[in-house]
Amino acid sequence: MSEEVEILGLTKNFGELVALDHIEESVPEGSIFGLLGPNGAGKSTTIRLLCTLLKPTDGTAKVGGLDIRESPVKVREITGVLPEEGNHTLYPSLTVYENLEYFGRLYGVPDDEIPGRIQDLLTFMELWERKDDKTGTLSTGNRQRVALCRALLHNPRVLLLDEPTSALDPVAAKRVRELIMSLSQKYRQTFFINSHNLAEVQRICDRIAIIDKGKIILTGKTTELREKLHGQQEYRIRIVGDPSKAESLVRSVDYVESASTEVDTIVVRIRDPLQNNSKLIRKLLDAGVNVVEFSEEEASLEDLYLETIKGGSS
Repeated sequence: MSEEVEILGLTKNFGELVALDHIEESVPEGSIFGLLGPNGAGKSTTIRLLCTLLKPTDGTAKVGGLDIRESPVKVREITGVLPEEGNHTLYPSLTVYENLEYFGRLYGVPDDEIPGRIQDLLTFMELWERKDDKTGTLSTGNRQRVALCRALLHNPRVLLLDEPTSALDPVAAKRVRELIMSLSQKYRQTFFINSHNLAEVQRICDRIAIIDKGKIILTGKTTELREKLHGQQEYRIRIVGDPSKAESLVRSVDYVESASTEVDTIVVRIRDPLQNNSKLIRKLLDAGVNVVEFSEEEASLEDLYLETIKGGSS
């Protein structure tokens, strides 16, 4: 599988501010890549560099095999971009249809194909009935959907999306996620997505990187990161009786890494849980603690994200 996006020591300085610091990453063709990080981490700067709106201070990147420094015009031809607040890239005095028709011609879409593509995209986004409305009269969420149609109109090889569902209601956001996964699987389109929505990224992305202060501090396949979380899962032990006595007993065990009490429940993190869970329950029962429930607290990418950012900031 070829690499559709290759980031090679990409660096961007704004005066003394280092927005991106020699980052390295690769995104295979037809995959969905998620870049996560807090505000100011460098996510939007990365998108602007990849779509050639900014020039790198150092390093470079290749999109579809094209170097962003050497072939910026050609890179733009094969990419679709939805910047943060992408609805601001539309003309409010034009209708929805007129906006898309204009951008279709700008992108070089054949005139006889433009109407069909516009209808297909607006129908999917449930906006066909609004095609004759002035874009400026639409809600923020609907303008965002039109902006996504604009980014998809010329069937780009690579989609660079900055917070694509941030302004959408849950139903519209679900449709966008479905569209992204469908395009990636059916047409081998590659998606590079910035997002704060960790649950969304966990659902649709094949590979994830976490960026903070201009540096990528963790990267890997989504499945690999989920496996990494297995050792960080917490367990809930609900008891009948004195929770302080139970917590004190739990804390005395060397394979328990942390413990806290929530009403009648002890929340614990256990080293090597497959081996030690049963040992801990047996110890509590032998000590006369009445255990009525032992359950796994499912970890998510949010746990890993927060832990990674905290570690990277210390």
